[in-house]
Amino acid sequence: MTLSIRVALLGCLLASWPALALSEDLPVKPFQARYEVYGSGFSIGEAVMSLNLAGDAYQMSTRVRPNGLAAMLVSGQIDEQASGEIREGAIRPIRYERRVETPKKKQTVQLRFDWSAKQIQASDNERRATLPLSSGVMDPLSLNLQAMWDLQNGRAPTQYVLADETELKTYQIKNEGEETLDTSVGKLRAIRLSQAKPGKTRITTFWFAPPLHYLPVRVMQQKDNKEVLRMEIRAVER
Repeated sequence: MTLSIRVALLGCLLASWPALALSEDLPVKPFQARYEVYGSGFSIGEAVMSLNLAGDAYQMSTRVRPNGLAAMLVSGQIDEQASGEIREGAIRPIRYERRVETPKKKQTVQLRFDWSAKQIQASDNERRATLPLSSGVMDPLSLNLQAMWDLQNGRAPTQYVLADETELKTYQIKNEGEETLDTSVGKLRAIRLSQAKPGKTRITTFWFAPPLHYLPVRVMQQKDNKEVLRMEIRAVER
C-alpha cells in the first residue's frame, strides 16, 4: 500500500444479485468520510474518501494531504478517482487513476477496464501493460465498495484480485472476528479483516463498522509486525 492508503485500502468477490437500477436500492449508501493518518504512531495527514451514486453508476475518490507539523516539514498530495457501474448485481470498475506528488516521487497510475474485450489497459508513468480481465478483478478504490457490499450482505471473502500499477495481485483475506472501537464518532462495533500476499510480511487490516453501513473506520498496515501506517475515522457525512 502506498501512502495513498488506498483505503487499498482495501474485500471482494462478485455477487449474484439481480440487476439494480436505483442507488436507493443498493446496500451501500453515498458518503464522505474523513480520516486522521498516522505514520509510525505520529499524525501526518488527513484522508478524505467519498462515494457518489447515480442510477447504476458510481464514483469514488480519496484525497490525502499532510497536516499540522507534517505540512511544515513535507509537501505532497495523493489523489485517486475511480468510476464504474453496477450491472447484473456485480460491481464493475471502468476507470481508475492515482496521482502522487511528493518531493521524492511523482507517479501517475491509470487503469482502463474493457469488459467486452476482457482486458485492462494499465500504465504506471511510462510503463504500459495489457492485463487479462475476469469477474472479481477490482481497482484499489472500487475494492472498498466491493468489500462493503459483500459484508452488508453477509459474505466474507477469502481472497481478491487487485489490478494496480501494471500488475494483477492476489491477496488472501482473513476474518478476525468482531471488536468494539472507541472512535471520534463514538463506540462502534466493527468486523476485522486482514489482507496479505502469500509469503509476504506486509499485512493490512481493516475494521468495517456495521452501524455505518460497513464503512471502514480504521485501516492499519504492518510490516514485520511493526505498524507502518494507520487511518482512524474522524467524521462521516451521508
